[in-house]
Amino acid sequence: MSSPLPRDEDFRLKVLRGVRILDTSPEPAFDDIVRLATLICDTPIGKIGFVDQRRVWLKAKIGFGFDEVPRERSFSAHAILRSDLLLVADPLSDATFANSFLVTEIGVRFFAGIPLVTSSHQAIGVLAVMDRVPHLLAEEQIDSLQILARRLMHELEIRCKQDDQSTRQGLHLATSLRPSVTILLVEDNDNLRNLLQRTLEGVGFSVFAAADGAEALRLCQERKFTLDLVVSDIVMPRLNGIELLHRVHAARPETQFLFITGFGEQFPEIAELKYGVNVLEKPFLPSELISIVKKTLEQGNATTGTEG
Repeated sequence: MSSPLPRDEDFRLKVLRGVRILDTSPEPAFDDIVRLATLICDTPIGKIGFVDQRRVWLKAKIGFGFDEVPRERSFSAHAILRSDLLLVADPLSDATFANSFLVTEIGVRFFAGIPLVTSSHQAIGVLAVMDRVPHLLAEEQIDSLQILARRLMHELEIRCKQDDQSTRQGLHLATSLRPSVTILLVEDNDNLRNLLQRTLEGVGFSVFAAADGAEALRLCQERKFTLDLVVSDIVMPRLNGIELLHRVHAARPETQFLFITGFGEQFPEIAELKYGVNVLEKPFLPSELISIVKKTLEQGNATTGTEG
């Protein structure tokens, strides 16, 4: 198994070296992006791989343990030659990929990879999801992978412009925020809820988590704690996010709200709410969540005349 080299391979490798990502330590931000990708695509395996001269080096991965694969036997070597998704629904039926390292070593039977493209139009790596059975993806899942790949590269290029100290901090998850802030996180997907809770607690927030609106409302009624912000999905069983907002505001009018959803356009009434709310569309990067949480809290401070 082999693949042709990109036409401007020497320049592409120079750009890859300039990103300063190869052989760096694992970072939760990258792990979280892979986790989001596998959740969205319902696959057990995922990776962020950067295509070096003779290897694909894995910055983050789920479903296997090694840190690099041979470039000449990789899906990624083919994916960087494309401008869009490389989808291999069944590698064993495709002579190009039947001898791929991941096919022979861990039994991959489905691959979908989006090239990671820099602002200089160089594909330096791939965000990919995989399965051990033949698979297909819906258009919405493909769109989500493309969004994650673009946002990953945007964050990575911002990071490259920082000084060495900022570079070691990861994808800008370490921001200066009030350590006393209490957040109620409401999300019915267990894996996503745990990921988001870890992200918020990682920058110093105190986080209570609930699996749906009814549980969140019970926490608000039973616990005597100051609640600064509710981060909630909209579409949930028993009590949806908008109903939860009205119920919480009846008892705690000072509480700020941030909706996270993939269905924001289905709820035009959000724009008509008398309460100030922000909306973050799924899929999003952990750094984007931190940024909009900070923005929402600052808006609340401006309204009440307090300082963070």
